Amino acid sequence: MQAFVVRDHAGGRSATWEEVADPSPAPGGVVVQVRAAALAWSDVLQMEGGYVGAVPDPPFVCGHEFAGEVVAAGEQAQHRPGDRVFGFLAGPGAFAEYVAAPSGLVRRTPDALSDLDAAAFTTSFLTADAALVAVGGLTAGRSVLVHAAAGGVGRSAVQLAHVLDAGLVLATAGSPARRAAAEAAGATASAGYDDFADLVRERTGGRGVDVVLESVGGDVFDRSARLLAPFGRLVTIGASSGTPPQRLKLPLLWQRSISVCGVHIGRLLAEQPELLEPSWNRLLCLLAAGRITPGVGLVVTPAGIRHGIEALRSRIVDGRVVIDFTVGTAS
Repeated sequence: MQAFVVRDHAGGRSATWEEVADPSPAPGGVVVQVRAAALAWSDVLQMEGGYVGAVPDPPFVCGHEFAGEVVAAGEQAQHRPGDRVFGFLAGPGAFAEYVAAPSGLVRRTPDALSDLDAAAFTTSFLTADAALVAVGGLTAGRSVLVHAAAGGVGRSAVQLAHVLDAGLVLATAGSPARRAAAEAAGATASAGYDDFADLVRERTGGRGVDVVLESVGGDVFDRSARLLAPFGRLVTIGASSGTPPQRLKLPLLWQRSISVCGVHIGRLLAEQPELLEPSWNRLLCLLAAGRITPGVGLVVTPAGIRHGIEALRSRIVDGRVVIDFTVGTAS
């Protein structure tokens, strides 16, 4: 089968479509013929060696999110051949014609959901819900600041905060067009990364926000922590800038009566998926009711994956980039 393989070379890393062995299902797992896979900025960072976090050493097959049809199943698997499913791999490996996955990491795809939309759903919405609700404690009437609000997780978080009746949904994005997209998704107001502190102080009367969803890292993290209201929570889910936070000092936490928390959706899915069942139930109900949408912003073919990478790099996509495997793979 064809797979998008990351390798080390003398000049750095590169990723190309290669022929690799077909996978086999584990006793409790399935093999899925991939019809769609989501390309995230974290995938790009992993390809290029700039990801802040654990990544396998090359060579490895890139990608985590996929949707398709079960073609083989182990004896103890929860799904059977012919089932439409979507899911997430705890480690990379989804950009391939076939994917082996534990049964517990895939869900039946709702009949009304296309494979393209299903591939785009898992990481963005599960991360948003776990971060905002399970960890951040967001409830109706509370205020939230969502960074990178035109991207996959950010857009999902804005939608979710809006439908959960957050009292104030503030957002950041890097251009006027992307800020407009965040407001169209449900943000009350938006700002750039240079002036979001002014927006927060203005809209909250200087009190600060109750919850911050932080995914950029660097000084955006540091400045955001200082914008929390008393008993507020900053939830960090990564560092898309490639720069981890550096300057936050512990005395700030007790001086301002705030909390800083983290969420890693891949580790939770792999190690304690039961903790995410409330999120799954809430999200699938909202999806079935049409109150949230997966937010596919760009569809590319396997041969056009470089276009998807450059679109993410240039920040010209609102929402998710999805690879359509039904049009074939690259040679």
